[in-house]
Amino acid sequence: MRIKALREVMMKTGVDAALITTDDNIRYYSGFSGMSSELLITFNSLYLFTDFRYVEQAEAETGFTVVETKGHARIAAIFEHAKITGKKLGIDLSGVSYTAYKSFLTHIREENIVDISDSVEAQRAIKDEMELSFIAKGARHNDALFTHLCKLIRPGMTEMDVKAEIVYYMNKHGAESAFAPIVASGPNSSLPHATPTERKITAGDFLTMDYGCRFGGYCSDFTRTVGIFDIDKEQQKVYDIVKCAGDIALKTLKSGLAARQADAAARGYIAQHGYADAFGHGLGHGVGLFIHEAPSLNETSEAILVDGMVVTVEPGIYLKDRFGVRIEDLCVIKDGGSVNLTAAPRDLIIL
Repeated sequence: MRIKALREVMMKTGVDAALITTDDNIRYYSGFSGMSSELLITFNSLYLFTDFRYVEQAEAETGFTVVETKGHARIAAIFEHAKITGKKLGIDLSGVSYTAYKSFLTHIREENIVDISDSVEAQRAIKDEMELSFIAKGARHNDALFTHLCKLIRPGMTEMDVKAEIVYYMNKHGAESAFAPIVASGPNSSLPHATPTERKITAGDFLTMDYGCRFGGYCSDFTRTVGIFDIDKEQQKVYDIVKCAGDIALKTLKSGLAARQADAAARGYIAQHGYADAFGHGLGHGVGLFIHEAPSLNETSEAILVDGMVVTVEPGIYLKDRFGVRIEDLCVIKDGGSVNLTAAPRDLIIL
């Protein structure tokens, strides 16, 4: 079905072949989980170009004709198999370096190159049942991991200790990490993408943990902020605002909704409570083979939500050098509405 849909794009855009260049897109269309490769898809043939390291793997994982190439010979081999002299070639230019692009121009006129990146991104944004099952499995493991961490975390542990436990738990339960986990305590939690440090977790901290289990190549995403032993009234106030903003956004999610409207629902609530400047990122993003993919849920997004999309809802408030709060859930747009794949408590937990 994926190849069929791509060939329909090829027909609409008037291209005679499609060159797929990014690892995630290659996996999407072929099932190949290796690296350093390209796909060439014509109306009659399917080719996968890779080097000696991945030939056997590619033959086992795909139904493509595998062509062993390496180095500078790769691009020449691709165009030799494409047989499109004087015709148009669709290229997933999102994964093409300037050097590679210049090499393409020795084989094809620039006006005969069509960028199909947006079409590929749009296709990937709508997940099928297999994709949804992997993402949902990751979400369930995120919940279980959070329960495990809540029993384990105590003052004196470092952020790096917690990160190590997150990665160990994932690997122990058959998952990969979708991205480098974020573990941020105390003033570090005011950094939305903080890098874990040797800082020791102390009483009175907010501790933000952002991670995602990956199964079958598909990512999931999860964030919770917890209190350590005790928190003050302002911390509780900020937490409650973030939680309510998320609640509002979660209730708005539905097929046909403009993504920016979901962002506006949460952003407006946070602004009403005086923290507009402390919520500097978008409400959320799509999740799939890549941790950040279409659609974007932010103030400028032009995306319209449709059934099959998987998106995060992750409002936050970040007070410089003091503390931050982010609460993130993973949702699938389904049956005209939405289903929250994240089951972990949204109310503040004090450890």
